[in-house]
Amino acid sequence: MKKVFSLFFYFLYFSSFSQTKEETAKPIHCDCFIHGVVLDNVTKEPIVGAVVFIKELNKGVVTDLTGHYHMANLCQGTYTVIGRIVGYQEKTYTIKLVHEAEQEIKLSEGELHLANVDIKAEKIDNLTQTKNVLENAALDQTRGQSLGETLKQISGVTTLQTGSSISKPVIHGMHSNRVLILNNGVRQEGQQWGSEHAPEIDPFVAKKITVLKGAAGVRYGSDAIAGVVMLEPEALPDSTTIGGEVNTVYFTNGNQIVTSAIVEGGLRPKKVAVPQSFGYRLQGTFKRGGDISTPDYRLANTGVSEINFSVGANYKRRNWQSEVFFSQFNTQIGVFSGSHIGNVTDLIEAINRGSPLSIYTPENFTYTIGRPYQDVQHNLLKLKSIHALPGGKLSLTLGRQYNYRKEVDILRGDKNLVQLFQITTYTGELLFEHKPLFRLLTGSIGVNANFQQNLTTGNLREPRSSTVLIPNFQNTTGGIFLIERIVKSQWEIEGGVRYDFRTLNVYRIPRGQQDMVESLKKNENFTGTFGVNFRPNSQWNFLFNLTSAWRAPTVNELYSDGVHHGAASYEKGDENLNAEVATNLSFTTNYFTRLFQLELHMYNNYIQNFIFLAPTGRPTLTIRGAFPEFWYTQTNARFRGIDLTGNFQIQKHISLNSKLSYLQAQDISHAQPLIMIPPNRWENTLRYEWKKSGISLTNLYVAKQSRVPAKVIFSEIPADEIIFNQYGGDFAPPPPAYMLWSAAFTQQLKFNNKNSLDVSLTVNNLLNTNYRDYLNRFRYFADEIGRNFVIRAKYSF
Repeated sequence: MKKVFSLFFYFLYFSSFSQTKEETAKPIHCDCFIHGVVLDNVTKEPIVGAVVFIKELNKGVVTDLTGHYHMANLCQGTYTVIGRIVGYQEKTYTIKLVHEAEQEIKLSEGELHLANVDIKAEKIDNLTQTKNVLENAALDQTRGQSLGETLKQISGVTTLQTGSSISKPVIHGMHSNRVLILNNGVRQEGQQWGSEHAPEIDPFVAKKITVLKGAAGVRYGSDAIAGVVMLEPEALPDSTTIGGEVNTVYFTNGNQIVTSAIVEGGLRPKKVAVPQSFGYRLQGTFKRGGDISTPDYRLANTGVSEINFSVGANYKRRNWQSEVFFSQFNTQIGVFSGSHIGNVTDLIEAINRGSPLSIYTPENFTYTIGRPYQDVQHNLLKLKSIHALPGGKLSLTLGRQYNYRKEVDILRGDKNLVQLFQITTYTGELLFEHKPLFRLLTGSIGVNANFQQNLTTGNLREPRSSTVLIPNFQNTTGGIFLIERIVKSQWEIEGGVRYDFRTLNVYRIPRGQQDMVESLKKNENFTGTFGVNFRPNSQWNFLFNLTSAWRAPTVNELYSDGVHHGAASYEKGDENLNAEVATNLSFTTNYFTRLFQLELHMYNNYIQNFIFLAPTGRPTLTIRGAFPEFWYTQTNARFRGIDLTGNFQIQKHISLNSKLSYLQAQDISHAQPLIMIPPNRWENTLRYEWKKSGISLTNLYVAKQSRVPAKVIFSEIPADEIIFNQYGGDFAPPPPAYMLWSAAFTQQLKFNNKNSLDVSLTVNNLLNTNYRDYLNRFRYFADEIGRNFVIRAKYSF
């Protein structure tokens, strides 16, 4: 590894030196840039999301939240710059570019107003992989929900739920350690292995959420087999004015109240020799909800309590800037009492009953959170510094995270059953983004490092208990990557390669033993990516991507042996599991006109040694009660499907948005479908917009998951012990298909250029439909949440 890192720093130095030498001998003519702002020609207000592109290069960018745009790495010459956005007339400018040009673009409203597309897929940072972005009004309409529920607005993304309060994102059928989450540029690390361990993130921190579908291990690390979720806050201000916003949300079902506020400002000293600025932001969120209700009954102990805050600051000075960010996430979540059963007979009866006993469906509402419950805290500290060099830009990002999770079970006699998980993570990334080489290549090279220490019992090397679900461990990972791209007129070609290694030291007392056992697992592998982006004209865009990725088995998959409290299941790992190796092939096409927008994304992901949690078909009786039993195992698997998104302008003020997701996941080794795969779904939203008002009606159809396994795959389990022998050992058949209706009304009140009030009323499950979702771990015991009115208000100042 020392040689690898030495080569990295040699490349960094050589790139900077060679670029400087070339600039001295002969000026580089492809280091120019164009920037400016796009404004409404009448109101002079900035236009967010406008497209600015250069006709000769067929290269474009999208304006940010302040209406600004920036295009770099341009050669000298004369260009035609075009500004456009749906609802405005296109405007064209001619610019003679020598080094730097600033162009203000003023757009006038057109005859036809196409409704805003809330979710859009577009090429960002010249990447050739499909990205979907959730921001502005679309993101505002999800405020108050968890991150998992927020991401359900994107085609191909759904959630794995544990009741109504816990959800985590699922991308193309995969979740947990296969979905990498970047929180403000730092890889989110906690106890994400658990199916009921939701991401410890406050979505109010983000002003933009980006989902990258498909394997992205070359840039982001070995675990990004399914995709990457990036939460990005708005850039810190550098003006002297103070601004911010206040969000208030109320959910009638569960009487849940959510309030979040942001205050930000900055300083820009005058009369200084070197321009410099300082920016800051303070943010906080409070959430409290009580027992939620299905259409027919209330569910006991399903409340939630949450208090979060964050603070950020940065300092800019000429060619360098530094940033600091700290956030703390605190939550208590009640776990439905009816999911923890006393014995095997009661467990079978609870599954077959169809609805919970009256003891678990109280008539009186309460905010009280009792046993069983989860108590979680997550701290994140980020330090980042960026320095502009003659040959490019060098950035260093350091992070420290501490995750504390306490899972408290119901009392069993004199047993006070509590599971504690404490994990500390240190992350670091050094990234060098070089300027164009040979007037052709742009790209980056970087190194990542990650060190984790998890403490569940006793001291790290002196565990005291054999009954913990996750043992003590230390995990060290590192990687180095190189990504280069060529941009030529209508074509963009990107390729990359990465090397990763992992060392896992585990300290445990095996169940039934008294002596500590130390285990060492080492994994390493190379990954690569190749992508092509072809833009024949302004209407069509084609993306092709071939990517390899890998993932080492996690500690829970290797060594779990006990009751997984929140999931209400008994889980057992396999220490002989091998690393997963994935090959992902995807194709995406985009088509744009003034009246019609379409995105078609097709993918085929083959994963060798795919690790999954499979039911054994029998319950396990412990001192905590009776629980369904699951074992970790692996197989060769294939995930393939289609995501289709379209936006149609029907009339001047009426538009239709349609999203279709189709997925097949096959257990190739056992010749049957994989278990717990999202069913196919189709969602349609009809929207009417007039001036600052909007009304929408949404229909969601979720099909029954008919592709389920037919047999238990564990041959070593005696047949007379298998109680649930249908559906691959699942404890109940997949629930029927269901259809949900929802409606929303939005209104914006503009007081002046700075102050505004956005209000909305949404009704989810409008018809109060009884249904159960296949990906909800509590579908065995209870129905989903009933009708829910949501009132949102956002005041910006």
